[in-house]
Amino acid sequence: MKEEKKNGYVIRAERTRKKILDAAREVFKENGFRNTTITLIAETAEVGYGTVYSHFNNGKDEVLMNIMEDIMDDFYQVASVAYTPTTKEDALKFTEKNISDFLELAIAHKEWLALFYKAFGHSEMVLTRWEEITERFIERISKNVDLVKERGLSRNSDYNSRIVAGSLYYPGEKFLWKIVLGNTTQDHTEIARNIAEIYNFGLYK
Repeated sequence: MKEEKKNGYVIRAERTRKKILDAAREVFKENGFRNTTITLIAETAEVGYGTVYSHFNNGKDEVLMNIMEDIMDDFYQVASVAYTPTTKEDALKFTEKNISDFLELAIAHKEWLALFYKAFGHSEMVLTRWEEITERFIERISKNVDLVKERGLSRNSDYNSRIVAGSLYYPGEKFLWKIVLGNTTQDHTEIARNIAEIYNFGLYK
């Protein structure tokens, strides 16, 4: 009986949490990060002010971080595609498609990414979470670099995998922000092709 009650409580808590996050998406989109308040989120979700804090102790910063993580999971799925290339030519095609898919998601989530970018200037907590997400991407890409070295395909077997991974991720992130903020007129496929060619030339022998 206790287990049944516990499960019922967990289910209700999860529903309330989702309700809050759904409402927060609406409020953030309408008001931006700076003008969003827990009161607005609570009113939109039709829950108590304290209920929001019971799920998100750090207020709107934590709410936005949860939304950011959810959206960036789409990007991480791209980075998590199994690395199958066994030749330099196949690797170039794989990397180019990977970057192109990443930037396509930036276009699809442009409004949210712009909101995150603005939030960085107002919340150290949100910025720190973005940096943690970045590290997650670097770690994933570095595993692909390890595979290249293990297969004897790298130009230098002593390459530091994390540094090499950063040489792929950071240019992609730079152009992600350029696309989101409207600071480039270059097509995302052209960007992907150039980054992929430079990266693969340096990594593969």
